[in-house]
Amino acid sequence: MKKYLFIILFVPLFIILSCGVSRQTVKSENLIPQTDNDKRAYEHYFNGALLDFEDDYEGALIEYYQALLYDSTSSQIYKAIARNLMRLQKYESAAQYLEKSLKYNPHDEETLTYLGETYYNLKDYDKSIFYYERLLSIDPYNSSLQNNLIYLYTQLNLSDRLLNFYKKMMAAYPGDNEYALQYALTCLKLKKLDEAETSLQRLVASDSTNIEALVILGNLYEAKKDTVNAANTYQKILNVDPFQEDALMRIYRIYRVQQDWQKIENVYKNILDRDTTNNQARLILGETYFIQEKRDDAKNVLLPVLKSAEYRPTAHELLGRIYFEQENYSQAKEYFTKLTEENPRNRYGWIFLVVIYNRENDDQKSLQLLQQSLTILPEDVDLLGMYGSKLSELGRDQEALKPLERALKLDPENISTISSIAAVYDKIKMWQESDSLYEQALYKFPDNALLLNNYSYSLIQRNIRIDEAFDMVTKALEIDPDNGAYLDTKGWILYKMGQYQDALHYIQKAVDQREDSAEVLEHLGDIYLKLNNIPEAKKYWEKALDKDPLNTDLQKKIQNL
Repeated sequence: MKKYLFIILFVPLFIILSCGVSRQTVKSENLIPQTDNDKRAYEHYFNGALLDFEDDYEGALIEYYQALLYDSTSSQIYKAIARNLMRLQKYESAAQYLEKSLKYNPHDEETLTYLGETYYNLKDYDKSIFYYERLLSIDPYNSSLQNNLIYLYTQLNLSDRLLNFYKKMMAAYPGDNEYALQYALTCLKLKKLDEAETSLQRLVASDSTNIEALVILGNLYEAKKDTVNAANTYQKILNVDPFQEDALMRIYRIYRVQQDWQKIENVYKNILDRDTTNNQARLILGETYFIQEKRDDAKNVLLPVLKSAEYRPTAHELLGRIYFEQENYSQAKEYFTKLTEENPRNRYGWIFLVVIYNRENDDQKSLQLLQQSLTILPEDVDLLGMYGSKLSELGRDQEALKPLERALKLDPENISTISSIAAVYDKIKMWQESDSLYEQALYKFPDNALLLNNYSYSLIQRNIRIDEAFDMVTKALEIDPDNGAYLDTKGWILYKMGQYQDALHYIQKAVDQREDSAEVLEHLGDIYLKLNNIPEAKKYWEKALDKDPLNTDLQKKIQNL
């Protein structure tokens, strides 16, 4: 995804300035021989220049020193000596000669450049900046110099000087928006949001097609929680470039949080009216239709995306979810299978396929898919949890512990994993491990309704700590009052306490919420038996047996009536 954030690429100073210490053309106007001393100074200087061309810097220095004996006021000779000292990395000595050179020619740009570089290498950054700023006043259009100053201001956190620098550059380059953009970014970094906003507004007013500035301005509005102006700004970007991915996603997220589906439809239908090949707009519009349960509209807008290799996997996932919601499992399986083939690291393809085969009671296929998916995604906590749960469901509880404990190690705070492994501990009567796991989890998450309910049910199944179990499930129902599983737990505790009429109220309500659960139907039959209502007891036991035909205990209950 292209990111429209302007970043200055600072060229290291030694590279920018290396040309400054390359061979120099002799400025003969400064060394025109007039006296014998001038002539001898010129000869030594000229010999030094020749040695420079041969890269004999030490030999050149001897000649320059000799030249200085005959002319101690020549800025050019001092500069030549300093240049070679810099080449030999003798920066302290170089600085002394450069200062003398500048004394005799205070506006020499080359000398100022060398001074900035020399003090930079001496790590005297204040002096380096001083000379670069002095040079900038002479040559404000020197791009290398500008980059050097930006680098130093940034590295030394001289934010106010950096802002002032950008202001000068904006005045020097009134038609160049890059400095205005950098000024705004620096204001943002300093949390001067209002100043940044004003600068960006001026920038986009002068150039309404500047996508970089519009993106940053939109981001700023979002940071200030001004979603109206943010959305309007992103819309302006899409008017210029309907494929600008950042704007496409940000305006969608704004309206999605607001659940303003109509605005989403309007924006992305308008984009598709302008260009039907915009597959990202199709995916967003398809997801919007899906959320609103406009499933046929979603299918129609998504089907053309299947021609795009880049976006096809996402379309497969969305179409699979649509058919899954419609309980058209054969079509859903087709799309999710294609998804796992094209993008096997997409976990949702595997998860949905496993859920579908579970619903179809195809345990072997479900198990096979879980094993296959874990060869590709061996540390996916959800897939590990599903694999462990499936093994436990098939009675392979000892095997189930390995993937579940692996999932717990990867994510110790995953409530679903904690609940699943605790349920397996309960099944194989590892009560100490179960209690320890629940108690540690509830210490971290004391208001988690699922943990409260499951631990409560574990205790009541063992007929221990009944009052504590009752308090926990009561708290769970305060958090989630219409949860059928929690209603069943409370009703079952009341049953264990001999309060059958109260138990009937909760279990009946649980049946209304979880009528597909064989366990809840069996509980309701048990209560009716205690209330001496044999026909109702038999009715619900038979319903439970229809859902769990291999339950031999339930079969015996019916036979013994």
